[in-house]
Amino acid sequence: MPKSLMQEAAVMSQSVILIYIDAGTFGGASRLMRAIAQELPPAQYQMRAVMGVEVAEDAHLFDNAVLFVMPGGADKPYCAALNGQGNKRIKDFVLGGGAYLGVCAGGYYGCREIAYHKGRIDEICEPRELSFVDACATGSLPELTNGLLYDESPRSAAAPLIILADGTVAHVHYNGGCRFDFARPDAARVVAIYKQIEGTPPAIVTARCGLGQAVLTGVHLEMSALEYRDVLRSHTDGADYVHLADALEKTDAERPTIWRKVLSLAGLGLKPR
Repeated sequence: MPKSLMQEAAVMSQSVILIYIDAGTFGGASRLMRAIAQELPPAQYQMRAVMGVEVAEDAHLFDNAVLFVMPGGADKPYCAALNGQGNKRIKDFVLGGGAYLGVCAGGYYGCREIAYHKGRIDEICEPRELSFVDACATGSLPELTNGLLYDESPRSAAAPLIILADGTVAHVHYNGGCRFDFARPDAARVVAIYKQIEGTPPAIVTARCGLGQAVLTGVHLEMSALEYRDVLRSHTDGADYVHLADALEKTDAERPTIWRKVLSLAGLGLKPR
């Protein structure tokens, strides 16, 4: 077989990871793509960035897909692009055996409903169509940010501690994410909790959805201390928040362990460490 045909056949045999990059993702999808790719064995997976119109209309988009990733950002634009046919196709994919990974805004988006800044002028309290987890995604979380609500700046970021069931503890990047308030105790399995919030609510959850799986996280496990230092350099007041990168650095060895657990729960086969 000619080399070009062999290469084409190899690509066609790869499992596909779809990552949403349309309006609302704020550019965070590229960092998420890199963080996932770093943990994957070579040549086993193909990563594909997708737009809302492809999700809704490309008849073959999900043919070889194993995971749909919804990054952080803002979920109202996700609704604008995907409500109706787009969300139906994502849901059918997961119920049929695929997996959904929702990070921050993607975590909100995967719940039955969201309660964002309830009682404020900017509140968003609405149901969501995917409804993979029977929970209300509630945020942002001023308990983590000295009383500040999310404002798209480092002022509303934090480096809270989360705890896994096995006792693993790590500082992780937080900026505007949610906690998961279950409608019933068996709505999902808790993967990690927020240590510093009263009642230690869920920070990361996973739920069986038909034949598939949904994994939702209110925090950004893909963000390392080094990457966050780079982020801060783009802000004129970034020096005032270096302490957040310092906190992330304290557990930069533990954070990837939690990140790999999340990817495993999403059904990915990972390269050995």
